[in-house]
Amino acid sequence: MKKLIKKIDEFDIKYPVLITVIAGILTEIIIEMFNQRSFTGGLCYVFKSPVMFAVNSLIIIACLSLTLFFKKRRCYMFIISMIWIVLSVVNFVIRTYRTTPLRAIDFRVAKSVMNIVNMYFKPWQIVGGIILLIAILVGIVFLWIKTKKITPKYKKSIVAFLVSVVLAISSVPAAGALGALPEHFDNLTNAYVKYGFVYCFTASIVDNGISKPDTYSQINVERIKLDNTSFEQSTSKRPNIIFVQLESFFDVSELKNFTYSEDPTPCFNELKESCPGGRLTVASFGTGTANTEFDVLTGMNVQFFGAGETPYSTILREKTCESINYALKDLGYSTHALHDHKGNFYARNKVYPKLGFDSFTSVEYMQNVEYNVLGWAKDKVLIPEIMDTLDSTEDQDFIFTVSVQPHGRYSEEVIDDTQTITLQGAANEGQKNAYEYYINQLNQTDAFVGGLIDRLKKYDEPTVVVFYGDHLPNIGMNDEDLDDESTIYETEYVIWNNYGIKFRDMDLASYQLSSYIMKSIGFENWELANLHYNYSYDSDNELYMRDLKMIQYDILYGEGYYYSEESPRPKETEMTMGIHEIYIDDVKQVGKDVHVYGDNFTASSVVSINSDKRDTEWISPSELVVKDVELEVGDSVRVFQMVSARAWLSRTDFYYYMLGSGKIVDNADLNETDAGTNARENFISENEK
Repeated sequence: MKKLIKKIDEFDIKYPVLITVIAGILTEIIIEMFNQRSFTGGLCYVFKSPVMFAVNSLIIIACLSLTLFFKKRRCYMFIISMIWIVLSVVNFVIRTYRTTPLRAIDFRVAKSVMNIVNMYFKPWQIVGGIILLIAILVGIVFLWIKTKKITPKYKKSIVAFLVSVVLAISSVPAAGALGALPEHFDNLTNAYVKYGFVYCFTASIVDNGISKPDTYSQINVERIKLDNTSFEQSTSKRPNIIFVQLESFFDVSELKNFTYSEDPTPCFNELKESCPGGRLTVASFGTGTANTEFDVLTGMNVQFFGAGETPYSTILREKTCESINYALKDLGYSTHALHDHKGNFYARNKVYPKLGFDSFTSVEYMQNVEYNVLGWAKDKVLIPEIMDTLDSTEDQDFIFTVSVQPHGRYSEEVIDDTQTITLQGAANEGQKNAYEYYINQLNQTDAFVGGLIDRLKKYDEPTVVVFYGDHLPNIGMNDEDLDDESTIYETEYVIWNNYGIKFRDMDLASYQLSSYIMKSIGFENWELANLHYNYSYDSDNELYMRDLKMIQYDILYGEGYYYSEESPRPKETEMTMGIHEIYIDDVKQVGKDVHVYGDNFTASSVVSINSDKRDTEWISPSELVVKDVELEVGDSVRVFQMVSARAWLSRTDFYYYMLGSGKIVDNADLNETDAGTNARENFISENEK
């Protein structure tokens, strides 16, 4: 063994560049074994896609060439190789549960994803992953200790590094010229398999935003806007408008091989028979809720962005964006968002104000929430929340609702023994269990759809409701499993209203849905909606796609020619979390416990005493209890709406025990900080009262 190590050391000293190349190629083969999801698949990729194998290998070699400048370069080489391999393993795991592969943007939402990791992985899987990471770290430390120092040859290293970088960069256009690489990925998951993990993941780092159109100019933007400006008056009839985006929802009768003990979606299917609607083409399969949201709310096409990009995680963190909200607010509407899931997921609590929402009610602000066996909220809670939101304002409302209950993972084991609907035709027991869990959750969401319509039939204001699926579920299906006219990138939508307005059946893309609703109702004040209408919603029209892309680029990345002094860029709204203010009326010491009284408390309300958040028992919307705490006069109390152990969405004003609310502070605005540990210093003079 010692002789072998000695020979490797000698070879490494003599041929450092060759060792780097060999290490890069071997690393790429290992990565593709995970990416192709088989040992033989990784080996065959070398011969099946030699050009893209070379591109992927060159990217890794360019990364590894950095190690030529370090004395313990074999240790650094191991670290860099392991980073790539670990990323490929993470990609393998993620694709198992959500279909869409790992993208650089996922690391921007990693914090909120950690809150739901237990819904996808079993405890032993989480522990196993942690043990594996620890083992890798131990291996790195051991290698650092044992690795022999080799003095770098800096001149040769510089040349080798520059050559490897130039080759890696130039290999991409070369692959395109050879026809091995397209300009755009139509299917991101297939792209990772076909073009390699390393290339696609690297592209997700550098390929963000919308590329500048060749014809972009002020004249062309103003021409597009003028062509789509309507000078007609909007209709005088202004109904409430409710969009309901249904998680992983579709008519499972489209699956060829299955039969069911009963129809899982009778309410939705009845609506399809009696109401207008059609097919809805979406940008993703198995995941991508936020991207369907983006398309529907903005009228923009998410496919103009970088491969796999989620605008909620990039540009919408920085800029306001044209949306149906702003168009309706100009007509006097109040705009609301509802979602029976965590308020910070996809950073909705930060993004929604940039889309023009006045309020956002997430699950932390809902009463009487029930959860399914995986921990997803049951969608029936949305019915009272929608009705309450309608009643919260005197004017017309736009309510954008996102459901969550049928969300995966779809376990191949029986995890819910209360299921009532069964199926036949599954290939094996695991598939049967996964689909039966899904269709039973789907059935409960369908009951929510029917229950909402029943409530709205008795509502005395004109109202339009649009139901649609955000994407198909990830249960291993493909186009061959569906009816001949269906694809995995299509869901359905249906429109119900209670005042006789006529809509017509039409197949649409998700970015056209808002326009279709606005134009059908008779609203003419949104140029982006008019653009879709004037091109007859024909997504195959190249001029239509050219103009739409140019407007999107101008609004989000360009000079903003779309706006003017008369029609300025919309401002971020001062969005409230929840439609009812959460506040403290009184704080009392009852024995050894602290009772906090107020209104609109929920199960997510947590009491903070002197900036220390305490275990809190929810008694009712008007009472919270913290046990085994003794208050002193002036102690500060406030209530936080917590989304996790460390993250909160909103908080009340300070309330000072036996002194009252924060409004009596006259020498400091303590509502701007959590620093005040005891208000006695601010209220009680030297002669303490």
